[in-house]
Amino acid sequence: GLKGFLKWQIQEFTLNRVNAIITDSLSSKKDIVKYAGIEDTKINVIYLAAGEEFQRIHNSEFIIQNLRRKYNLPDKFVLYVGDVTWNKNLPRLIAAVQKIDIPLVLVGKALVDANADLNNSWNKDLVNVRKMIDGDKRIILLGFVPTKDLVLLYNMAAVFAMPSIYEGFGLPILEAMSCGCPVVTSRQGSIPEIAGEACRYVDAYNTESIVLGISEVFNNQNLQKEFSEKAIRQSRKFTWSKTAKETIQVYKNVGLAVKPRE
Repeated sequence: GLKGFLKWQIQEFTLNRVNAIITDSLSSKKDIVKYAGIEDTKINVIYLAAGEEFQRIHNSEFIIQNLRRKYNLPDKFVLYVGDVTWNKNLPRLIAAVQKIDIPLVLVGKALVDANADLNNSWNKDLVNVRKMIDGDKRIILLGFVPTKDLVLLYNMAAVFAMPSIYEGFGLPILEAMSCGCPVVTSRQGSIPEIAGEACRYVDAYNTESIVLGISEVFNNQNLQKEFSEKAIRQSRKFTWSKTAKETIQVYKNVGLAVKPRE
């Protein structure tokens, strides 16, 4: 709409006047160059990281059983964490797990937001998702959960599935990997930069591909173990310490490049 157009004009004008831009993936950098016309030499890619609390939990059977009772969870399930915007591709994910006939646990505040404007086209997928899961006992809708519970959910899930159409970074993928949860995702946007070869890739636009990818990992303990170990190794490449150091360096470079005003 008009508001969005005007806001973008202001953002684009501002972006073109800055000395440096920090973005969190090479994919996002390419988008900034393409859509804002920024020189790529001004744009610095600095990856994010999962919080230190996101890690594999050992000897945790007691607390996991408590959480299972708290949320009435099945022994084995697929987990999704995130929003319900168009890029998340949630309707195809739900259709896939319904076809496989396995439990899907959905985490995210937007999923249960009573104040969501369902007439806004931005929430089209939210409307569809609510219709798809209505009365389906296989779909467990948790909404927002505390971080300590989310860490346990990542540790409990047989598969973390996020077959996005687009991601600028994909933090839940990295959180899941840090906890050793096998990941099924797509090659869209920044995801290959984050997940590397430590996951099972599917075609985001093809429900049958999502069905096949989830089924393969969900039903194969050896594959789960393989992707879990790869995920842990891949996740170690991303730390907040590294993010902070690289961010400080950008500020130093800008400080050196900009002459003080008289």
